[in-house]
Amino acid sequence: MSANVSGIPIGVRRARRPAWPPARALLVALLSVGLALGSRGTSGIALTTESMGVAGSGRADDGRASELAGLRPDAGRLATQYAGNLPALRELGRTTLVAGRNDATIADFLKLRWIGRLNAGLERYGAGLAASDPVRLALAVAGVQHYRSEIRNGLLHDGPNRLITVSWQAQRLVAYDNGQVIVDTPVTTGRPSLPTDVGAMQVLRKDAPWTMHSPWPKGSPEWYPDTPVQMVLWFTKNGEGLHDASWQPDSTLGPGSQNGPYASHGCIHLPLAAVRTLFAWAPLGTPVVVYPGDGSPLAAQASQQSVDASGNPVGGVRGA
Repeated sequence: MSANVSGIPIGVRRARRPAWPPARALLVALLSVGLALGSRGTSGIALTTESMGVAGSGRADDGRASELAGLRPDAGRLATQYAGNLPALRELGRTTLVAGRNDATIADFLKLRWIGRLNAGLERYGAGLAASDPVRLALAVAGVQHYRSEIRNGLLHDGPNRLITVSWQAQRLVAYDNGQVIVDTPVTTGRPSLPTDVGAMQVLRKDAPWTMHSPWPKGSPEWYPDTPVQMVLWFTKNGEGLHDASWQPDSTLGPGSQNGPYASHGCIHLPLAAVRTLFAWAPLGTPVVVYPGDGSPLAAQASQQSVDASGNPVGGVRGA
């Protein structure tokens, strides 16, 4: 909302210039007034409502107007907290949007029924993060925070009781047991020529110990000698698994390692302590969701899936 503060009638002159309050205090006051306006048809909040996709009348519009009314207190707090620092407020919104999109992608891969509706709300408010008006921006950030929280809560409490997620961008594995984190560790996934498959898969078999045998013939660029590992949780039928990698220092795991000298042939390397926990904890059938994690919209991340609807890879063989 752009508040009008030039309310002096034409022709009126002051004997002396008024003492204006400090600029920060004035901005906070204006934001508070704008966010408090609720029922006046020509108010700034009506403009904000329109910018968030609420126009005209109807049940859907009434629902969104009610939603905005519920977000107004949070927007007011954000406006006060970030008054005079709109770039920081916008960055908060963008960071939250990225996290929400990543969680939405996991939920979509798992085919959770509510994700379409919640993701639409997340993107609706996300579009408002470009606003230069403080009131509109505060409402957009409050809306993004709300929907990110709803998606996160749904994923952890309406999704599988046991869930293993792997972010390709962050090179990080997080495993949840009824919404509680039990493993959170850096990993290394497949190299660019043999990337780990993306999508919702599941633990198919567990072996301990195991010797990795190259599916490529000696002389091939991808060939490797027989390599023992202490334990492996296979999550595809084409040779991808979660396993320890004694030849890789733990310090080299994490972001960017999929492009480094220890990048795998499609498997996911974990620290030994982490794979021990998963091996004992994860029964067969535990979902393993590998997702891009780059913060792009759900549709963009979903387009990178390389498994079919049953979680079977559509590419070729993989290895250690």
